[in-house]
Amino acid sequence: MSLNLAALGKQVRVMSQTVAREARQRDQRLDEVRQRYLAGVGQEDTWHTAVELSSPSFNWLLADPVEALDTVGDLPPIPNDYAIVATDGSHLDVDRHGEVDCYLINIGQVYIRYGTNPEARLESLPRLFFTEDELFLTDDTRRIPIEGAVLSIRRDVEEGLALARLAADYLTDPNLPRVALQDGTLIRWALANADAKVRDHFLQQYLAYLDQMQKLAIPVASYISRSRSPEVMGLVRLMLCPDVNVKAQRGANCTQCSDAKQGLTPSCMVCQDLIDADLFAPRLREGQRSPIFRSLSRISVERYEHHQIHFFFLRVGRELARVELPGWVASQPAWVNQVHALVYDQAARGLGYPIALQRAHEQAVIRSAERRVFEQMVSGAIQRAEAPAGVSAKRESKQFVQG
Repeated sequence: MSLNLAALGKQVRVMSQTVAREARQRDQRLDEVRQRYLAGVGQEDTWHTAVELSSPSFNWLLADPVEALDTVGDLPPIPNDYAIVATDGSHLDVDRHGEVDCYLINIGQVYIRYGTNPEARLESLPRLFFTEDELFLTDDTRRIPIEGAVLSIRRDVEEGLALARLAADYLTDPNLPRVALQDGTLIRWALANADAKVRDHFLQQYLAYLDQMQKLAIPVASYISRSRSPEVMGLVRLMLCPDVNVKAQRGANCTQCSDAKQGLTPSCMVCQDLIDADLFAPRLREGQRSPIFRSLSRISVERYEHHQIHFFFLRVGRELARVELPGWVASQPAWVNQVHALVYDQAARGLGYPIALQRAHEQAVIRSAERRVFEQMVSGAIQRAEAPAGVSAKRESKQFVQG
């Protein structure tokens, strides 16, 4: 046996002892953080002002409290009759070693109605992009290829546009509880640091999708499983900061930290590596939600206008899921309750993950065998059309080895 198990066993024991010690220390820090958070109950307006004062110079992500910090929202009654639409997407990137430049986006679409008139529609919507305008974003001096991270952005936007079309087609009864659900975040984080041309092009389309959902009066939400977000923890960091003085209109400025200037460990470092879910885990029972917060992510605050993203945490089994809402949904208590109830019911039906999103993913995923068939379709079509094409030497060498 080449693996020295005796030597490895000693290292494993040291690792387990270290993990146990760090877990105890983490629990102690969590107790301190939770106590400080709850000490802010009744001072939400103060901390809202502190967030506004600090956001331009704070080094951490921040959440703005919208409800009382000790809010625990019980699960609203789940209606017997309701409808849901959901989308998810996948893509095949441009293959620079292939016969022709193109990419494929496949959107899984799901409509499910429960209750007295149950029905369901599940389908995939593949779309092939191959024209010059589809392969590049252009301005006066540049051609920006739509591939890699930019293609991922386009796929996210296409998921939203498909969801709006699906909602317009199927969620037509305003008297029926309904929700349009996406997987993952509604905050287009990738656009925050993207090229201005890329950001403006895709964000305009994405916000138009949210505008359409608002006009349809259909609440839209997203579901993030096992969220690692630290935004509410950023608010606790602010609460621990000795430099914040709302009366003096002074927020936190991490570059001028008074603790650091005195050679001390900054007070906020007790929050290091802690996440929002840690804060709410002991407070929420099955089906309950946390307070609603507004995300202070730069792209949302600066670009989303009335769509600024809000969120709450929802207890589903052993985990806390993050549920995101546009501002116009979060401002309507009836819609918040509707999203709360329907999203929880979907997660319960899906054994911890919304069943509509599971079905959308199943429709969206492109399997290896399907990818090979797609490549053969492209190759055959190019040959029949007698179009100029050819694989790279790298591709040919791989095909030779495989053959």
